[in-house]
Amino acid sequence: MPGVTVKEFFKEKQAKMQLEMLAGEEGLDKKITVFDVNRPGLALSGYFEYFAFERIQVLGMTELSYLAELDQKRRQEILERLFSYDLVCFVITRSLEPPQELIKLANERAVATLRTPLNTITFINEVTTYLEEKFAPSTSVHGVLIDVYGVGALILGESGIGKSECALELVKRGHRLVADDVVDIRKRSSTLLVGKGMEFIKYHMEIRGLGIIDIRNLFGAGAIRDDTEIDLIIQMEEWDSKREYDRLGLDEVTYEILGVEVPKLIIPIRPGRNIAAIVEVAAMNWRLKQTGYFSAHEFDKKLKEKTKKEQ
Repeated sequence: MPGVTVKEFFKEKQAKMQLEMLAGEEGLDKKITVFDVNRPGLALSGYFEYFAFERIQVLGMTELSYLAELDQKRRQEILERLFSYDLVCFVITRSLEPPQELIKLANERAVATLRTPLNTITFINEVTTYLEEKFAPSTSVHGVLIDVYGVGALILGESGIGKSECALELVKRGHRLVADDVVDIRKRSSTLLVGKGMEFIKYHMEIRGLGIIDIRNLFGAGAIRDDTEIDLIIQMEEWDSKREYDRLGLDEVTYEILGVEVPKLIIPIRPGRNIAAIVEVAAMNWRLKQTGYFSAHEFDKKLKEKTKKEQ
């Protein structure tokens, strides 16, 4: 079953969310299998009919204030009923103090109980975003991902065709490298793909004859970014004199990744072509299309009008 363990969540988000372990350390190996969280207010009042026990249980000011108002016997009964389910973990927000009965049961039943100084809404937003990314469909492709004028351009092509060299020239022109060689892609929504580099080789680039170079150290922090949306596919291929390439730009071709259709351009490679400049213009043209202006269609429209008048 896909998912992320509580230990992974704790380790990866400990610094950003300022998480601390309060109890139930033996439960860190439990797996989170859904990206939704639950505030167990109804369960604490005794209604367990639709209790979402498989989610991260978030206890904020409202829940802990309610527990504090119960007499000790009732509080114990409710918490024992709560812990009778196979809970994943608890997270207590605002650095609040949980009741000792909860801490004791968390240790006895091995349910990890964490605490954060974040307020409840902020924590829920943060953890939901984190889990959505973890659960999102993903794949990897061989290519180069670069941010060109704010457009995520994924450059594809056979090994040795010059993808990295093109990306290096774009970095020298002030654009930002996201990933070279292996691009990890996650589907964030039905129309949104986000790409990033593998952690081990992040910010590095392989240039044949030169070797591995560190883009961040060579060009500075402004030459890199951690991830970007994939807006455009640039397919580099060797020039084929027998093939008819699109010269007007009227035909729109797409490339499917994880069920998402991404606009694709085929760029034939031959000596003398400035591929970096072509990629820059392709990115600017894509942005222009997003405003509703399609250069090729406008030109075709004017051409037809001129021909009609002449006839």
